[in-house]
Amino acid sequence: MGTSVSQSSPRNSSNWKRVFVCYESNNLPENRIINEIWRASETSEKGSTPLSSEMKSKAVYSCYEAVKSSQTFNEALQKFNNHIITNKSNSIIAEFAKRVIPTAFQSKNPSEQWAANFFKEVTKYIISRDASGYVGTSYRNKSVKELIAFKDSVANKVNNVISSEKRVFKSQSDWNSFVDNSIAKLKSSQ
Repeated sequence: MGTSVSQSSPRNSSNWKRVFVCYESNNLPENRIINEIWRASETSEKGSTPLSSEMKSKAVYSCYEAVKSSQTFNEALQKFNNHIITNKSNSIIAEFAKRVIPTAFQSKNPSEQWAANFFKEVTKYIISRDASGYVGTSYRNKSVKELIAFKDSVANKVNNVISSEKRVFKSQSDWNSFVDNSIAKLKSSQ
């Protein structure tokens, strides 16, 4: 992907301010951070849409279908790339869906593992957009090394929550319901 600039979350949003407090304080448990991240991500701000709308795109579901119908990660990548080129439907969220194809194929059931890996990757992205501005002696993460460990820990908790859900989808509608149910669970998980 090369170098890129993160699109940070809105600083003046009361929903995102709660997330920023999570990056400042050591007193808030990681489950609470997950709740706040996903609540803020689902709240429409002026000029933005809930993250779930991108996650429920045809492009993302086509990535799942590519994984489900392929024998190797290379085959799945090729199928997904063909879909993106044909439909001109790429997005940052679709790129995260693509990014987890190889790791899904490291499991015994790639199509089931893909969904949990996808949510994990999106969570890491959300944290990365803002948390790097909250590193230092007066913040939760005192160093970049701590921030990396923090992101991994939170993302692994998300992976565990998503892994406990049904992950076989027969249609776009099934996928959309899964995304909605998963996000609802992340917004309220203890």
